[in-house]
Amino acid sequence: MKYSRLVVAVVACLCVCSAAMADSYMVSGSTSFQSSLQPSVIVSVPKFDDMGGALTLTNVLVQFCHNGAVELQGDNDDPFDHGQSLFVRGQMIRSWSVTGPAGLNSGATKIVNTALVPLSPDDGDGGNNDLFDPTGPDGHNFGTVGYSTLIVSHPGEPTGAYSGVGTADFEFFPDVLSQTLEFTPYVPDAWQLMVENPILNLEVKVTYTYTPEPSTLALVGLGALALIRRKR
Repeated sequence: MKYSRLVVAVVACLCVCSAAMADSYMVSGSTSFQSSLQPSVIVSVPKFDDMGGALTLTNVLVQFCHNGAVELQGDNDDPFDHGQSLFVRGQMIRSWSVTGPAGLNSGATKIVNTALVPLSPDDGDGGNNDLFDPTGPDGHNFGTVGYSTLIVSHPGEPTGAYSGVGTADFEFFPDVLSQTLEFTPYVPDAWQLMVENPILNLEVKVTYTYTPEPSTLALVGLGALALIRRKR
């Protein structure tokens, strides 16, 4: 009975030591785009350093963070009122993709629509219909349209692809950076859109979880066993 209790105590001690000695740290890199016509960008982060075999990588969590924004203004320049006013909303689309180690493929699409706002028929913009005038009643300034940071997570990535000398490389592609105006119940024959400061921000975060290599834990367990025997 005493022997069984001793074994249970040692196993429990090893489990506690293993959990307690597990640790993690995070590395990151980022880039940004203003247009989908820009070329892809490679973001590199350091691989896990096993300290000459003293550490064992047990889990890799890869997270991609993204947010986007743009400033929008619009002006109805249709000289024909179609017999009625209309409504307009601003729309922003951000779509991106990324490839990484061990065949990782990811990405996301985010569409942001503003509320519908009424526009009157074109008021002539002071006699110069070519003048861009976002003030009401036939224009509107939507201000900054955007979204806060969203996260795409990939837990449990292959540890072998992230451990060793060198870097883990991620190639980001700006698939769609679009901003426009949408009208209802009809689309004006002529309208203008002002776009300023379009942006798509992307970041990769890699979290490495690791433990000491098995022989180190075994030594800890043997030490615990010796302490238990001494107490007995």
